Parts: sequence; C-alpha cells; structure tokens
Amino acid sequence: MPSPRTRLPPVLAAGAFTVAQARTHGVGKGRLRGSDLVRPLHGVRQLAGDTGGSVADETGNGAPTVRPASLAIARAAALVLPGDAAFSHCTAALLHGFTLPRSHEHALPLHVCRTSNRNPVDRPQVRAHRGLESRRVTTVAGLRVVAGVDVWVDLGSVLGIEDLVVIGDQIARRAGSVDLLHRVLERRGAVRGVRSLREALRWVRIGSESAMESRVRLLFARYGLPEPELNGEITAADGSGFVCRGDFVWRDQKVVGEYQGRHHFGTFDRGDDDISRRLLVEDDDWKYVELTKRDYFNPARRVAMVRRLARHLGVEVVADRPPKAWNGRFATTSTCLTAGPDGVSVVRRR
Repeated sequence: MPSPRTRLPPVLAAGAFTVAQARTHGVGKGRLRGSDLVRPLHGVRQLAGDTGGSVADETGNGAPTVRPASLAIARAAALVLPGDAAFSHCTAALLHGFTLPRSHEHALPLHVCRTSNRNPVDRPQVRAHRGLESRRVTTVAGLRVVAGVDVWVDLGSVLGIEDLVVIGDQIARRAGSVDLLHRVLERRGAVRGVRSLREALRWVRIGSESAMESRVRLLFARYGLPEPELNGEITAADGSGFVCRGDFVWRDQKVVGEYQGRHHFGTFDRGDDDISRRLLVEDDDWKYVELTKRDYFNPARRVAMVRRLARHLGVEVVADRPPKAWNGRFATTSTCLTAGPDGVSVVRRR
C-alpha cells in the first residue's frame, strides 16, 4: 500500500512557489515530483487545480474579466522573473481582460518586456521584448503589466483592424473617452502597425458593451448601413418615461437592434424581461430586430438580418467589404450582397 503523501507547508500550499522556496521549507526532490503538483514554468510548482484566483467580471463593477489559467501562470512566472520586468503584448491583453482572437489567446508563451538597457528575459516559454521605457506600467491583480493603451499599440503589428477596434472599444469604454488612445498613439510615434492602428482608431466608439457588439457594429458598416447610436436610451413618445436601452439605436428611423448574447438565454426571468421590453418598444411604433451570434457567423442568416434592417432603415445594402483603406487586414466574411431582381442576392467569394 503506497505511503501517504507528505503535506506541503501551508505557505507553499497557498499558491505557486519556486523550487528554491520549497527546499528552504524542507521539501525534497521526490515530493516536488508528486502527481498532485504541476509545473507551470521551469523552477515553479503549484498544486494541480489551483487557478490562482480571478479578477472581477466586467459586467459587475467594471473591472476586466481575466481567465483564471492566464492569471495563475502569470502569478507563477512572476516568482522567477526579474522584478523590473512587466507582462506585455498578448499576455498583458489577457490580464487586462481584452478580447483576443483565438489564435492569440493562449496563456503560453508569456510575453515579458524589460527596458532596453537590461538583458532580455531568457527563459523557456517566455517571449522577450525590450523597450519598456517607452510604455507605461500598471498593476493587475498584484502583477506588473504594461498599461492597456500601450498594449493596444503593441498589438498593432499583430492583429487585424477589426480586432484592434474591438480592443479599442473596450479601452474607450473603461476610460470614458477615445482621447486616451489618440494621445498614447501620438506619444509612441512611428511604431510597427501604426497605419492599422490609425485606421482602427477611426472606428473606435464608446458604448459597445461586448466584443460581439463591436463586431456587429462593424458588420453594419461593411454593408453600408448608417451608424447606430450605441446602447441608447429609448423613452416613450407620450413622455411617460424610460422604455429600454437598445444595443443599436437608429433614432430617426425608430429602429432598434438588440444583440442577444448567451446570458439572454440563461433564465426564465431574463427571457421574460426581453419579451416585455420588445413589446414595449413595438407598442411605441419602433421596429425591433433581434440578432444572435449565428446571425453574425452564418452567411444566410447574416444576409437575412442585414436585409431586414436595411428595409426598416430605408437604405440600400452594399457589398460586404471593408473600406479600401483597410487594405485587406479587416476580418472579412465569405459572403457579400448585391442588388438583384428580388432585392438582395448572395454572392460567395473567397
């Protein structure tokens, strides 16, 4: 019968720890190879299943949402990184709770930046960067992290314009202004990706409350729909007061678009509230168009949704393509619309 596993000292069981710390507390090599311990980075151990805590959800008190795995690995890495280093680029974006495309949202490798007069960090699973002196540093969950706006600038050479707009919207919402993005981009000067950043900045708006709301707003622009007011308040025509807040509001045409994310389908009460809101809006002679992620990603449903909105708005639909200035870095879809004898027809393209 195997002998019982030796308990770790409480100070080590509370989170990630270095091998050196373990030896200081009398933990031997054999115990460090125990199956209940994981090795997030070379020289670091932690109990399996320890996520390292979390950061408050953005829908609550305005703080960013951070994936527990990213936070746990960053906290583990901080134990062995130089004290003057800061997490940067995609790692910093994840710690700030920014929405990255799936191809860039991996917890490893860690992106770490130091000033130019210091040696770059040379460790397995770390991607080293220099030039921290040109960036501002903040603290997220006790970790040194490049400030969010500087992270956005750093991602200009990595992400497409749509993703830069999504993150720009998130920063502008938290800051309450787009001016901060303009100021930092001007301060950073001729960085890599500056043309993409400048183009993305033209499309950043305050008001989007999720990444999908930002993407849907850009979808409207691609099809030539007029730009909506974001999360605008709708009041009753008879002056009786507040009716609802709409994700996309075309006030002059009395049209409201509502993006229904996953949380709208969670409980009976939420669904009942959504139905009541729609009835109140329609009773006041507004057109109410609901859409979900399938209306965005599914070509046929996207066509139907755009056509429905265009009809309510009294506008013609143009082909699904980004402005020429975006130079193909916009994440286009595989379908466009053209005028046909029956209104709008689908033309597929690569």
